[in-house]
Amino acid sequence: MKDKCSILTEKYLKNGFDSLSDMEKLMLVLSYSEEKKSVQKIAENIYKTYGTFNVAVDCDSDYIMRECGINEQSAVLLKIISQISRRNDIYSVSKLRLNTSENAKKYFSAYMKGMKTEVFVATAVNKQFYLIKSTVLASGGFRDVVIVIRSIVEFALKNDASYIFISHCHPNESSAPSVADISATRRIKESLKNADVFLADHIITGADGAVSLREVDRNDLFDKTASYISDDA
Repeated sequence: MKDKCSILTEKYLKNGFDSLSDMEKLMLVLSYSEEKKSVQKIAENIYKTYGTFNVAVDCDSDYIMRECGINEQSAVLLKIISQISRRNDIYSVSKLRLNTSENAKKYFSAYMKGMKTEVFVATAVNKQFYLIKSTVLASGGFRDVVIVIRSIVEFALKNDASYIFISHCHPNESSAPSVADISATRRIKESLKNADVFLADHIITGADGAVSLREVDRNDLFDKTASYISDDA
C-alpha cells in the first residue's frame, strides 16, 4: 500500500505543484528531509503556526526550526524554495510594460517578495515603459536606508533611461508612505529632472500590498501632465 508521500509525489508529477493544497505542499517538501513517520506531524505544526505554504517558506529559518521542530536540512530546503519562487515571480513580470500603476505595483511586489530588510530599488525604463534594468541601490533596517541620490542619477544616465521608477519595501509593516518617504521622493524627482530624466512613480510595498505615490499624491510630488502613458501609446 502506498504511503501518503508517495501519493503526493504522483499527484505532483501528474498535475504540477499548484495542484497540491498548502498542507500537501509542506508534506511533499518535508518528505525529502524528514523521517517519514514525522512528516505529517511536522507539516501540521508548520501549517498551524504560519497558515499558508508561502508564509512558511518566507519565515526565519532559526525560528521555524525552534518552533516547529524541523531539522536544518528542512529549513534550508524551504529557504531554497522561497528563493526560487521569488525568481520565478520576477521573471513572470519582467516583460510587463510599466505604463500603468497596476503593472508597476505587480512588478515591484514580485521584486520585493521575501525581503527581510528594507531595500531601495531603482528601475530604468524606455520611452515605451519597457524595462531596461532594475538594481538595489541601498539596503538596511527600517530607519537605516541611506538613499544616495547621486547613484540614482548615475544609474539613470548609464542605462539611457527615459523614465525612472523607484521603490522600497516596508517588511512586515504597512505600505503607507511616511513623511520621510515623501521628502526623499521630492529630492529624487528634482535631481532627476535636472538630468532630463523623469520620475515616473515611487512604489512602496508592505505587508498589506503596494502603494503608488503617484496615485495617492497629495503633496504635488508629480507633474500631473506627465503621468503614465496610455496603453495604446
